[in-house]
Amino acid sequence: MKYTAVVPTKMSSQSALEMRQTLAKYTVSDLLAAAPEGNGAGGVIELDSSMRPVDAAQVLWKHNILGAPVWDAEKEHYVGFFDMRDILSAVVECARAMQEEEGSDSDAYNAIMVSNLEQGMQLKNLHYLAARNHFYSCSYKTNLIDLCEILSKRGCHRVPIVEGSGNDAGRCQNIISQSALVKFLSATIPSTNTALDQTLDEAKIPYRKEVVSIVDTASAYDAFSLLDSKRLSGIAVVDEDGMLVGNTSARDIKYAAIDGGRTAMEQDILSYLSVVRQSSPGRRERSPICSVRYDSTVRRLINLLAKTAYHRVFVVDDKKRPVGVISVADVIRFAIGNSDQ
Repeated sequence: MKYTAVVPTKMSSQSALEMRQTLAKYTVSDLLAAAPEGNGAGGVIELDSSMRPVDAAQVLWKHNILGAPVWDAEKEHYVGFFDMRDILSAVVECARAMQEEEGSDSDAYNAIMVSNLEQGMQLKNLHYLAARNHFYSCSYKTNLIDLCEILSKRGCHRVPIVEGSGNDAGRCQNIISQSALVKFLSATIPSTNTALDQTLDEAKIPYRKEVVSIVDTASAYDAFSLLDSKRLSGIAVVDEDGMLVGNTSARDIKYAAIDGGRTAMEQDILSYLSVVRQSSPGRRERSPICSVRYDSTVRRLINLLAKTAYHRVFVVDDKKRPVGVISVADVIRFAIGNSDQ
């Protein structure tokens, strides 16, 4: 087992120091050994750079994932990552167009989607989209502190393990997500360890930030347009009094696409989500509001993120109004003392 030295700083909280010391004891190989199959550290789905974005998106929907590495077979290297959020605007416009078409089917939906991507976004293959999402990688021997440094980079949600020999040399062997790191911390730090019993304020986790929200009477179209325009992975849904009543995230883009425009985006966002989240074949999605109080402990935060596999939780006050938000990326940056990004 490889150890990386951890030097406490005057700004380190007990919670951050404990998390950092835990991460320093392990490597990527240890994380994979501890992770249940399909728990944020799994096999690789690759996309070819010559694929049409609509075909690549269908691969992601089929495997219930939000992103995948894109391989350029001609140049024999990875271009970057294709992320579902890259085609959100096309999904929204396609759904609106389908509402105006009588007797539309999946073939019509695909045709409209292709038209939106190729004409509206000037895209005929994945290369341009993937190149916008930088391809970072690690090895099985990478220490988890170093892995966290990579995952803390803006826009980096998952890191491929690139190793192999012979024909597999330089190819992706596995992928580690931000959520996998948080789940590992939750499972590895004993419940008897009191370091994580600090409150969010005591630990100085920087959760007080602008919470982008939309009122629950707003249409699904407006909610997704807000996600797209601000390049966010999730927003809060609040009632007229500002109380948190729901949320929508990047995963809902997949459900909207699978729905194929059958459900009108003109209806309010919560009604729309209640339909499309249940329309995914073979799955019954449960998406309760994920929040913690401002006086919750770090342990409560980490365990909730690990259990729900959500990418963020909202921090609420005594009246259940969102006063902040903490993402899995925020937890990773906090753990390695890099909260300023």
